[in-house]
Amino acid sequence: MSLHITVQGQGEPLILLHGWGFNGRIWDTTASQLAKQWRVYQVDLPGHGQSPMCDYNLADIAQLLSDALPKDAVWMGWSLGGLFATAVALYHPESVRGLVSIGSSPRFIKDEDWEHAMQPKVLQDFAKQLEKDTAGTIRRFLALQVKDSPDARKQLRSLHRFMQEAGYAQADALRQGLDLLLSVDLRNQLQQIQCPSLIYLGGHDALVPAGMADDCQKWWPQVRKICIKPAAHTPFLSHPELFLTLLEGFFNEVGLSRVS
Repeated sequence: MSLHITVQGQGEPLILLHGWGFNGRIWDTTASQLAKQWRVYQVDLPGHGQSPMCDYNLADIAQLLSDALPKDAVWMGWSLGGLFATAVALYHPESVRGLVSIGSSPRFIKDEDWEHAMQPKVLQDFAKQLEKDTAGTIRRFLALQVKDSPDARKQLRSLHRFMQEAGYAQADALRQGLDLLLSVDLRNQLQQIQCPSLIYLGGHDALVPAGMADDCQKWWPQVRKICIKPAAHTPFLSHPELFLTLLEGFFNEVGLSRVS
């Protein structure tokens, strides 16, 4: 199958993967800035935007993404997209020169040894509601993304406006995406990732609490972390200038800012 990918800019490849229910256009503002130094690839994940649907098997989608995009690239994934980017780094290391995981986690739900995550019931309830009221479920999920943020109403309006303009993902993609968030646990594999890697979080994120980064470093000692304390689940949207400044600092520090 062929994924819909928007490309802009010149330089080394930088791949952007969106989160659950959105599509590659969520990156438009961020991508236009990054394209000043990078060749930026905005991907519509399967069943989102203009990409056709496929079964949401993590390894199969990692293969699909690796085949469709340049090798030796920096991969940056937000939320569910961060899970896919991490999977590409694990299963296709030749594709990934650097990894940035934004508002994402190797395991999205709580466990006895994994405190900073969501209760399984939250996602289970979303999955049940999705069958009855897709639009309402997405609205509630968007509200959770900005919960406890100082400017939650403004962010929520922006996310609603984007969703109305871009359109909903396919029902199967929404359902199977939630299934992955409920079931995937990559913690035991994280030490296999050898490329420079960053966990980028918001201090008010209700989906992926900021304390997850410290927990994750126990499994993945070499990963670096950045937290924008006033931000919630979308730091690249709520604090765009600070987000890019700190991101550039990471790129420079680990030697990823090569421009062709």
